[in-house]
Amino acid sequence: MQRRVRSAVTDFQQILKQAFAINNVPLPWSKAIGAGFCSAFPILVGLWLGYIQYGFIMSLGGLAFLYMFNEPYVLRAKKIFCVVLGLAFSAGLGTVLSANPILSAVTVGIIGASAVFFFGAYQFAGPSALFFILVFLINANTDTDPSLAILHAALVFVGGILSFFFAMAGWVIAPLRVETAAVKEEYRNLALLMDSLDSSSFLEIRQKSWFSVITAENILVAGYAPWLETPPYWRLALLHKQAKLIYSEIVEYSNENKQRLPFKAIESMQLIESAIEDGPNESVPAIALQYEKKSTGLERHIRQAYDHAAGNKAAADRPFLKIPKTSFKTLFSGTFNKNSMIFFTALRFGIVLTAAALAANFFNDLTSYWIPLTCAAVMSGATILSTFNRAIQRTCGTILGIVIAVLILSLEPEGLLIVLAVFLLMVLAELAMVLNYAVAAVFVTPIALILAESTSAIGTISYFTSARLTDVLIGSAIGLFGTLLVGRRHASSLLPRLMAKTIRSQQRFTSALFSVHKKNSLAENTIEQRKMQTNLTNLRLVFSTAQGELSSNRQALESLQPVFFGLEQLSFLLAKAAKDKDRLPLADAQLAQLLLVFEMMANAAEKTWHFSELDVPHIPKYRDIEREIRDLQYAFKTSQLSAIN
Repeated sequence: MQRRVRSAVTDFQQILKQAFAINNVPLPWSKAIGAGFCSAFPILVGLWLGYIQYGFIMSLGGLAFLYMFNEPYVLRAKKIFCVVLGLAFSAGLGTVLSANPILSAVTVGIIGASAVFFFGAYQFAGPSALFFILVFLINANTDTDPSLAILHAALVFVGGILSFFFAMAGWVIAPLRVETAAVKEEYRNLALLMDSLDSSSFLEIRQKSWFSVITAENILVAGYAPWLETPPYWRLALLHKQAKLIYSEIVEYSNENKQRLPFKAIESMQLIESAIEDGPNESVPAIALQYEKKSTGLERHIRQAYDHAAGNKAAADRPFLKIPKTSFKTLFSGTFNKNSMIFFTALRFGIVLTAAALAANFFNDLTSYWIPLTCAAVMSGATILSTFNRAIQRTCGTILGIVIAVLILSLEPEGLLIVLAVFLLMVLAELAMVLNYAVAAVFVTPIALILAESTSAIGTISYFTSARLTDVLIGSAIGLFGTLLVGRRHASSLLPRLMAKTIRSQQRFTSALFSVHKKNSLAENTIEQRKMQTNLTNLRLVFSTAQGELSSNRQALESLQPVFFGLEQLSFLLAKAAKDKDRLPLADAQLAQLLLVFEMMANAAEKTWHFSELDVPHIPKYRDIEREIRDLQYAFKTSQLSAIN
């Protein structure tokens, strides 16, 4: 009992420390100024035209700019335009349902759940459902004729389009800025990996290098559009292809040697990194590595990467390169099921948000929508720990924010003063968001109060502000209670089952690759491979969520890190083998033994059985797959999977 009490006290101290920690990160000045402009300019236009009320509604569309992050412009254009449509739809629907509070409460839950699901399924960065909920609730709580729904939606859409063009302005100057930085980062980490072969930090740097390779691939896929194919894009895609091959060669070399690679190899990688950003340039010094038939695979891939970076390859020499794209059907089937953490999180979000909106109807207060809004902000935390942090930050930040709002509203600002106040507050809010959410809430609160003051019949300022703290406390309590009540250890309970499911999907893919009955058959981008990747993606999300659960066994989860990394590496190697048309099949007895190894690992994960290592049969041409399976067995044997549940 005393141990549990001490553990609870330690967890609470950790939560408080994390809640008020200030992140040491660069301030996003350009995004902050852009957010301030997109929020304030529509109000200025409304003021100039003599309809400042419409200007405030239009400024709600400016919230779309807050969904802009460091992402390829192709993805940014799609995402922000969809956000603009969603905000406009939320505004119109909120106006239509303004006279029906019960239906409005149910609808806000559906909007929140839908936004959380789609943002989770596509792994979009951003505030997710929060601003869709804000726009809906503000319009649903206005004393406005429902027939004005189309006008409100149109105004929000116009404000959102302004944000869209402002967010896309950088495309004119550097259309591939994010893709270039990602490819450059993976070559930087590959050089570090080469330099760490004889050090104790090799495994740690290997994981970091692998993460940068996966990140670069995701960014290049997100930045691809058939109608925007350009030589610079294909150059980066080919460089990434070589980076994956170089990574494989380094890992293969490390398994045979524990010595550093020659310095000229590391120096060559650094030359490639420099040439990536500089672009094709004949003045770039030549690489010192030999490029002959007898040279190693690593040397050949480095030289080919250099040729792409320096522009030495003619366009006619460029091989056909497929850009993998996940269809909506595949994505939907992988996330819309009972074992999906994304589906569960979205469902919980919608149910609890609806409950908060219904609870708000018991308060005879037109601005009680702050209860569901606060509930949504609290539940936006990715894990239980972050949800507690959000509740503390939201409450403390809002208290100070109310003080600032009272000071501003007591001055009864008009015209340009309101525009200036919204601009400055939004800039400060965005700057503070990367430092600490509590500090950001100090500036977000006055913005929300100013918008509510302009669009709602709220009575006196003192009455309006006095109710805010109560609403915030109630909304935070509902959000925390709902998160703890519904699936507080759901991720931990899902982990063994999803791990077993991922292993069995690798088992089926391995069977498709090496079965004598499927010799010379097409193995790349098959159903088996897509299911393996989908299961791995779901497992990655569940694993990160389980690490943030209050009652999780952190030591046991930490012991699963090698298992998780091994599953990712094995999937990578199997996908690489699928591209080899000359792979050799295994005899039935060898394949049966290999599939048995997979099944024993799956049983150990799913049923937490005691695990014993089995012999891994020889796989011609693929010693790296053999070795990875052996390492994965050892990782299972040394893990503490039985202590998860």
